[in-house]
Amino acid sequence: MAFTRAEFRLGALAAWIAFMILLIAALIVTAVQQSGLPWGPPLSMIALYLMFGVPIGGAVSGAVTLIAAPVARTLARRLARTPSIGVHVTAYAAFGTLLGFAVLGTGVLLTQGDFAFLFSTPMPWLVPAACALAIVSGWTWTIRHHNRPVRRPDPDAVAEDAL
Repeated sequence: MAFTRAEFRLGALAAWIAFMILLIAALIVTAVQQSGLPWGPPLSMIALYLMFGVPIGGAVSGAVTLIAAPVARTLARRLARTPSIGVHVTAYAAFGTLLGFAVLGTGVLLTQGDFAFLFSTPMPWLVPAACALAIVSGWTWTIRHHNRPVRRPDPDAVAEDAL
């Protein structure tokens, strides 16, 4: 279960892409819930949410990916000799959950918000869940592509085909 640096980078990219897909889905669901009167016709908020949410969310999640990658790489090294997939999934889900709570707390502190809002609505709890799901998805993608056999062309067949 040991990954090369290139495989790890592709896994981190896969986790970021998975998070972006989850972000787009969450933005669309939220926009649909908040569309309609007095803000305009039904579904009018989708474009607005996507226009602002995707670039901001992409930049923030990209920065978080770069900052959290060394910690994830350390976790990957520690788990390299552990054959149990359940242990890997649990460890990466826990890491994603902690990362999501750290991002959420940092966001509240940077906006000088109140931590009480975390308990007034279920929406903030989706951030740690999305982070956990994205990191586990990135690991799953990496492990599936890591274990694929590499197909190398047979030199004799290439020479024969050239005739």
